[in-house]
Amino acid sequence: VGIVDVPGHEDFVRTMVAGASGIDLLLLVVDAQEGIRPQTLEHLAIAEQLGVPAGIPVLTKADLPDAEWLELVRQDLQDRLARSSIAFEPVAVVSALTGQGIPELLERLRARAVAAGGPPRRDDLFRMPIDRAFSLAGAGTVVTGTVWSGTVRPGDLVVAEPGSASGRVRSVESFGKPAPAAVPGARTAIGVAGVERAAVGRGQVLVTQGAPWRATEIVDVVLALLPDAPRSVASRTRLRFHHGTAEVMGRAYPRGEIMPGTSGLARIVLEAPMVLRGADRFVVRSYSPVQTIGGGWVADPCPPRQSSWPAGLASPDPVLRLESLVARRPGGVSTRFVPVLTGWTPSEAETAVEADDALVVVSERIGLRTWLTEAQALLMERVQRAHRDDPSMPGLSQETLRGALGAMSWLADAALEGLVGDGHLTRSAGVVAVPGFAPRSAGGAGEVAAVVEAVTRAGLEPPTVRELGERLAVPDLDGAIRIAVSQGQLELLERDRYISREALDRFTAVVREVGAGHGDLSPAALRDRLGLSRKFLIPLLEWADRAGVTRRDATGQRTLVA
Repeated sequence: VGIVDVPGHEDFVRTMVAGASGIDLLLLVVDAQEGIRPQTLEHLAIAEQLGVPAGIPVLTKADLPDAEWLELVRQDLQDRLARSSIAFEPVAVVSALTGQGIPELLERLRARAVAAGGPPRRDDLFRMPIDRAFSLAGAGTVVTGTVWSGTVRPGDLVVAEPGSASGRVRSVESFGKPAPAAVPGARTAIGVAGVERAAVGRGQVLVTQGAPWRATEIVDVVLALLPDAPRSVASRTRLRFHHGTAEVMGRAYPRGEIMPGTSGLARIVLEAPMVLRGADRFVVRSYSPVQTIGGGWVADPCPPRQSSWPAGLASPDPVLRLESLVARRPGGVSTRFVPVLTGWTPSEAETAVEADDALVVVSERIGLRTWLTEAQALLMERVQRAHRDDPSMPGLSQETLRGALGAMSWLADAALEGLVGDGHLTRSAGVVAVPGFAPRSAGGAGEVAAVVEAVTRAGLEPPTVRELGERLAVPDLDGAIRIAVSQGQLELLERDRYISREALDRFTAVVREVGAGHGDLSPAALRDRLGLSRKFLIPLLEWADRAGVTRRDATGQRTLVA
């Protein structure tokens, strides 16, 4: 069981916020002589905003006031805490001087510790807000803090974010003793080799190197103002954003003005980057005079700059929140990033995504299933339109169809697989078409035959498209060529020159014969054999490389591919 003592004086509220983040039980200590003070209420409000679940109120110095005053203060405290979101137990009345109530309080703490169950789960992303950094002889740079999630052990690579200071964990101490690993909830000191003391400090977060954490200057939150907040939060309101051990200035841009005692969605633009996670709790204080005015939780830790605001973004249902987070990102969400986006452990995130029928996973990216349906409808419409607009086209390439989806191009292959699998489209040699579609030119089969005959007759010295047009009276030359290519009778040799399949087969046979004989596939050797100029020979050799007939190494030598 770890115990964090946080200061009660109003000058140290920043330290209190850092210490109280992530605790399971609050021991709210009130002087029996003074009763509830303004800083008591501010600290209570901070604990509520940080989501502390339970607490025990304690009246200390009970030996000093008379019984009547003590009862008045106890009842006042009990009544005030009854309105709190924290589940407080009855007030404990104690005196450190006489020992009154101390055994009973300790027993209640023991019961709470037992009720908390086993150790926190360690199968999460490691994160420890740094509250102190120093150099120690023999240990190098040491950073301290309370581990929020996950675990690290000596030998692991870590990085302090925001920033780029990275190193290897040399040692781990917990509660002043060497430990095999850092675990959630424990006060921990971690020695890091390879990091300069000046490169790390309070406000940064120590995380595992390579984990999907992102430092961000934009965060979307659900912001709740205290009932006694001095003013509302409107667009561009400047405030102090407290999270973990960091305090960063920022400006709020709420979806609508947030009045005291109410809550709403808001975008916070920070003046320095922070490392945040979905569902993280935070506290906000006014810029001047400095006063706690509210807090809330992170709805989207690093939103796209141009974002929609789905209704489920502020939902208490985590599944709806995930769907809303995905809906804001047409480019999809990396499966690795879901734990950061939602606050779930990696295993929880994987289970939730698999169980959600509204989501689809494609190449380790998550999107809405409706996007896949929309993508299929768009691809189907594009192919059908291409057939109508240019009947000579055998179809559209997969690359063209990917481009048609814009930001959702990553869904193209999955959408096509579904359409082809269901028989709505066909795919051959990378060309997609409607089943049964046969390309045709304006002049019909006669034009196609005339083009193929002219190119075939030219053999290994085919004309350019322009030269072909000058020789043939074919109105739709491009269409006839496309059909001949789709039928496998012609193939593109270079940018504006097509060659017949018959000529390519003859060229391939000669290359294999020469290569098998003396192995010299230089342009000079083939030029002598074929009697071709470099104008035609070089494009033919480059075609052979592309077709896998030959292979050209870094020195320019060609060899026959077996």
